[in-house]
Amino acid sequence: MKQLLLFSLFILFSISIYSQQGPPPPCGITSVYVCEDDRDGFVTFNLVELFTFESFCRTDKGEPEEYYPIAYYETEEDLYNETNPIITPTAYTNISNPQVIYYRANKIIPDNIVYLAAVDNYVEVIPFQKANQPTPLVLCDVNNNGTNTFKLGSKDTEILTGLDSIKYEVRYFATSNEAQNRENELSRDSYVNILNPQTIYARMDYNNSSSCSDIVALDLIVQETCSDIAVYLTSQVPPRPGFDYVNYLVIENKGLETVASGSVEFVHDPLLTFNNVNNIASGNTVTNTATGFTLDFVNLAPNQQETVLINMNVPVPTSLGTLLTNTATYSVIDLSIDNNTSALSEIVIGSYDPNDILESHGPEILHSDFETTDYLYYTIRFQNVGTADAINVSIDNTLDSRLDKSTIQMLSSSHTNVFTRTDNQLNWKFDNIHLPSEDMDEPNSHGYVYYKIKPLTGYSVGDIIPNTAEIYFDFNPAVVTNTFQTEFVTTLSNEKISDSEFVLFPNPANNLVELKFNKYSSNSIETRIYNIQGKMILSNKNQLQNKTVQLNVSSLKSGLYFLKVNDGVNEFTRKLIVK
Repeated sequence: MKQLLLFSLFILFSISIYSQQGPPPPCGITSVYVCEDDRDGFVTFNLVELFTFESFCRTDKGEPEEYYPIAYYETEEDLYNETNPIITPTAYTNISNPQVIYYRANKIIPDNIVYLAAVDNYVEVIPFQKANQPTPLVLCDVNNNGTNTFKLGSKDTEILTGLDSIKYEVRYFATSNEAQNRENELSRDSYVNILNPQTIYARMDYNNSSSCSDIVALDLIVQETCSDIAVYLTSQVPPRPGFDYVNYLVIENKGLETVASGSVEFVHDPLLTFNNVNNIASGNTVTNTATGFTLDFVNLAPNQQETVLINMNVPVPTSLGTLLTNTATYSVIDLSIDNNTSALSEIVIGSYDPNDILESHGPEILHSDFETTDYLYYTIRFQNVGTADAINVSIDNTLDSRLDKSTIQMLSSSHTNVFTRTDNQLNWKFDNIHLPSEDMDEPNSHGYVYYKIKPLTGYSVGDIIPNTAEIYFDFNPAVVTNTFQTEFVTTLSNEKISDSEFVLFPNPANNLVELKFNKYSSNSIETRIYNIQGKMILSNKNQLQNKTVQLNVSSLKSGLYFLKVNDGVNEFTRKLIVK
């Protein structure tokens, strides 16, 4: 469906009668919406059809033919003076937005009535938002029969994506035709699926309008496996030589059942010095490894999050411009393996502004690795560097036209906030946050929001997507962040071959996986792939070509695997995710 604009009629009911006994105020007029495509705030419409003689709601015995045709005006002064009437009321384009239209009908034989009535109606062109495509609604198969009772209304917030639920209404239908005709609406609170999986349709209307709407599909799934653990990595400040570098690791249970136990592995960049992990919840344990640590968690309930602070240091010899990459991985196949791994890439900088925006892939993305199902992950960071606590904080973020605003999903934030989206304008409000200043409490003077969004299809090598945010502390002027630019490239300018034995990409993979080696003892490379149960699935011996080996994994099912590589002297293991 095309993106729409609504032409909305609001009634002010301003009446002027030149007689002791005149008609009552207008009645029977309901809001009128006319869809329009230009999104420029202007529309051509028919005043004669919208504002009819009957809208005066006359009670006298006169007939319409006893009155002159209705005259329409742009100002109240012209209405009373009967000057400058609108020449073509059947094809009138508004001159401002919003705008008041005035109109009157004079009696042919006055009989002490100078005119019937004067009415003003408020006309406004309003942008109509497209519905956001919702993620599937998933329930557990508790009865082993492939059915369950769904609360469809729980998807309203995701479909509206920050839009005003008073103005926009969501209904659910079994078929696309029924959604189009608004027939046989499904129960919002207790719908039992008839197929598994089943696709139904959600219809979003503006103020119950039947002419201006949008329809999106919603998948209902009754799933045998109901756990879904997601991991996210964000940072507190950018990495700087000689300074501590803090990452936040968020572990969230997005599933429908409590996960009794699980393990997340964190691997830091080889150039970083690992210090420690703080904020470990009771019952959880951390085991240090040669490349980071493993966090074992217990009894993580649905919608519960655990956040730990990872303290590292950037050694002084680290060159400015170096790209550092940290990763976190949950090594269990669950409802969604797409959120089981999180990578954070940041460039080492010198001095910095504590209010900034970054994207987790870093400034360059390998075009051949980025799939249509992949997301960009943005973090907007802020810090109160004033002299008193900030009572309220607000963030504005205008999305670039090359980002698909309908795909945005909030992932995490440092503090409770209200998130809204109006077209491509994002806003986060942290009311009563009372964020301490840097001088008062430096560790707690920071905050962030973290979201993901897809680029629109059609991006190509050389395309650059910029993103900037404005941060408001109380009533102070906006603090404008840096403009983070994401560029799609054919080769990465900062390959870290020297920091590891080999680079594995793409990961996650669909068909082919490439291993590019820096250290090896022979040209003969043996590769073995194991599933998470430890069973060997594939085994090959390969000859290096330009220090590279290619593996075909198209026969593997989607999930997590372990790749073992042996060059005759050394053996290395990497995690491999197949989409």
